[in-house]
Amino acid sequence: DDVINEVESRIMSASRELDSLVQGVIQQDSNSLAATELDIMEAKKYLSLHKLKRAKSSVRKAEKALVTLEEDVLYLRRSIAMLHRLLKEKKIDRIEAENILIGLRKATSNAEIGDVGQAATEIEFLVDDLIGGNTSTLNPFFFRHFWLGVDTRWPAGGDSGVLLVRLINDGPIAMPAMRLSPPVPEGWSSIPSSVDLPIIAPGGNLPLRFDIKSEGRYGADEIPLSRKLAVSTGYEMRSGEIMVTIRA
Repeated sequence: DDVINEVESRIMSASRELDSLVQGVIQQDSNSLAATELDIMEAKKYLSLHKLKRAKSSVRKAEKALVTLEEDVLYLRRSIAMLHRLLKEKKIDRIEAENILIGLRKATSNAEIGDVGQAATEIEFLVDDLIGGNTSTLNPFFFRHFWLGVDTRWPAGGDSGVLLVRLINDGPIAMPAMRLSPPVPEGWSSIPSSVDLPIIAPGGNLPLRFDIKSEGRYGADEIPLSRKLAVSTGYEMRSGEIMVTIRA
């Protein structure tokens, strides 16, 4: 037990060192920001030559690189937090502990050369190993990039509607199998009440259909559902950040 406790302490120390290193990546002139620096220098050069179009292009490239870095850092920190949580909840043996240390060293090496995205992927591999490959326990809103669309259709002459859900995995990692319940409002029911989703590969597109119906009754003088307002909503998930688009 003393040996395991010592190794677990080394794991915590290594992951904290990795987190500190990533902060250095953000705050200092590191390799991950080298391309951004070059883009900014190019923009200054083009501005001095009055080539505004090329200057704008260089600035856009720099902004895109910074956004990607910000997302990668967020992804890495959440993966580290999940790793810490799993280590507290699960008793590991010495072999598992040594494998985790090796993985942390790989992640640290990637972070040192500015590849924060690959460092985050290495940590997620460790998390996957700890939970036995059952990634369905990972919250996809925190650990995945995907797009979720919700739309409604109201066939004429009926008192029920159709809820259309579309899930697109536009991230680099497969989304695990999971169970999805349709987002119906209180007082409404859906058929089916839930569905089991398969693994969705990167670039995968999964359309779903649910029949929805109000549990209340409507009088003859009420406006038919087919003439009521229909709202389409899109949710773009980026490792914990959510962009919502609503169209009526």
